[in-house]
Amino acid sequence: MLRIVTHIERLLLAHDCVIVPKFGGFVLQTVPAMQKVEEHTFRPLRKEIGFNMTLQHNDGLLPESYMQMHGVNYRQAQLMLEEDVEDMKKTLQQYKKLSMGVLGSFSIGEEGQMIFHPGETELFSVGSYGLPVFHFPALPPLQAEREEVALLTIPVNRRLIRTAVASVAAVALFLLVSTPVKDVNQDAYTASFVPTEMVSQKPVLVEKAIAESVPENVVPEVEVKTVAPAPKRETVAAKPVVVQPAVAKKEVKANPKMYHIVIASFPSEAQADEFIAGVDRAECKHVSKVVRDGKYRIYADKFDNRADAETYMATLRSNPKYKDAWLFISR
Repeated sequence: MLRIVTHIERLLLAHDCVIVPKFGGFVLQTVPAMQKVEEHTFRPLRKEIGFNMTLQHNDGLLPESYMQMHGVNYRQAQLMLEEDVEDMKKTLQQYKKLSMGVLGSFSIGEEGQMIFHPGETELFSVGSYGLPVFHFPALPPLQAEREEVALLTIPVNRRLIRTAVASVAAVALFLLVSTPVKDVNQDAYTASFVPTEMVSQKPVLVEKAIAESVPENVVPEVEVKTVAPAPKRETVAAKPVVVQPAVAKKEVKANPKMYHIVIASFPSEAQADEFIAGVDRAECKHVSKVVRDGKYRIYADKFDNRADAETYMATLRSNPKYKDAWLFISR
């Protein structure tokens, strides 16, 4: 029985009517596109399967399909078709129901009549590309849509304003806590980040340069002007002018540089003292603070030699707590 169903489905793809001899004809009926306004549904152009039991003659489509698919002659194809039709009739009389796959099904009514129930399929709706029924809700009025957009816009704008204000406050707080650029000590940023040779040195005092350029026990030349006395009858010898040698200014030694290994920095002394109280003395024996430019810098140790300071700083940085330690140079 499934054999004849396959042939009918195959023929309905190319023909609008396929007749089963001594049983009836399957007819495709074209249904135009339609819209149900109340349900907001659209049904595209389609073809529905119908059945006409008055069509009993042999139109030759099914025998030819049997011949092509099974490779038999017309007589054999006719016998195979008649055998399938008899099986359909026997099943319908015995079970009062006959299934034809996607084509639909048959049943026997109360008065013994044969009733066809078409199947719900879009297989044969080639003209509409098999599009199913779809639901499209009505759009709201334009005025209502504008009001909804306006209501949604107000919370979004407020949220953006709050975010912007919070960002500005964070930036302002960062600028207040950070060290002003004008107060930055250039020597504080020479701690193993920039080579000493690349940092410009402070200018030497003019007095010191002059003092170093004049050798000791050397009297600079002094131009002596002799004022001619008024002419007199008697000539008086002028007294020699004694020039005292200039004494070179002694070189004033600047305060020696101190190299502090800084581990923290605070804007107030109270914060600095609180931090020092929590430092482990076993790790930093000589911890203390140095005040420069309004900042209280906490150092683990200080040295008068840069090499020793850098060696200690490298050892201290191996401790994760002091990995950000840096070198601060002061006089």
